[in-house]
Amino acid sequence: MAQASPAPPPIRAVVAPVTPLQQNCTIVWCAKTMKAAVIDPGGEVPRLLSVLKSQGLELEKIWITHGHLDHAGGAAELKDATGVPIEGPHPDDQFWIDDIGVSAARWGMAGARSFTPNRWLADGDRVTLGETEFEVYHCPGHTPGHVIFFHRQGRFAQVGDVLFHGSIGRTDFPRATSTT
Repeated sequence: MAQASPAPPPIRAVVAPVTPLQQNCTIVWCAKTMKAAVIDPGGEVPRLLSVLKSQGLELEKIWITHGHLDHAGGAAELKDATGVPIEGPHPDDQFWIDDIGVSAARWGMAGARSFTPNRWLADGDRVTLGETEFEVYHCPGHTPGHVIFFHRQGRFAQVGDVLFHGSIGRTDFPRATSTT
């Protein structure tokens, strides 16, 4: 008797490191509808738009895990280019978002600017993408308003800077918290 093939994953993702800091911007999409979200567009918006086009994706949302320049610096430009809404982070990161222009000048990342999300997120919220749904978890530590996006069925989490390769995320920033 032949075994049934496993169902294709409901979501797919590609990582596109951006900015001189090479932070992981993630493009995730609903495999059925091909509607996508760009998670943490720190910069290099034309390149991100090119990746979307090369995958045949329709951008539906911009999701932000936290307000640091390298994760949110390209959000305003991407919204201007596409008209899609920005969701996240938690409102406790407003001061980081407000600082994006100053941080951009300090780090030589011209064009990055602050924005106001269309929707602030809180622990327990849900965000949709095509025919999929992601859970939102408020995870203060790296920043006070840090959130993560979790797709339970796909066993996929985009955690921003809550975790670093081989360690926890940094907690030495203003208003960051640590349990140690």
